[in-house]
Amino acid sequence: MDISQLQDYFHSLADEILSDSAEIIAETATEYYKSTFRSKSFDGNPWAPAKVFKSKGSLLIDSGNLLNSIRPAVISPERVVISAGNDKVDYAAIHNEGYRWPVHVPTHMRERPKGSGIFHDVRAHDRMVDMVQRRFMGDSSELNDMIHDRIEGYIDSMLNK
Repeated sequence: MDISQLQDYFHSLADEILSDSAEIIAETATEYYKSTFRSKSFDGNPWAPAKVFKSKGSLLIDSGNLLNSIRPAVISPERVVISAGNDKVDYAAIHNEGYRWPVHVPTHMRERPKGSGIFHDVRAHDRMVDMVQRRFMGDSSELNDMIHDRIEGYIDSMLNK
């Protein structure tokens, strides 16, 4: 089911059910987006593996701040918005969309070799950053089907009362 079919379906629902369905949508979408971190895939497409093996934690989970920042931002019968990121997590969009762009590195000191106590000046320079996209939020046919099924179940339970 694509997004336009899901929207057509919502327009056919009664207003009473529509207001309750906004909560169902927000809850289902938040659960789905958080589950992408466990499955390491989005909409059936696995994430690219890490370039460097992580001995602790999981891909995209270090402190848990990104995962915990996924939350409903707007819940109304007309619109549901799920967001990710906050003051601590300004990198959410970069992981979700990928990033390939030069980044300016300012002048700084670097200890070489590490732990030696010997520091060297590093001049300012530009470095190309190539962050692989690991989508965890966005339009998903899997999510649309889950929302449809949960709302169908809700409507059935309302009719069986």
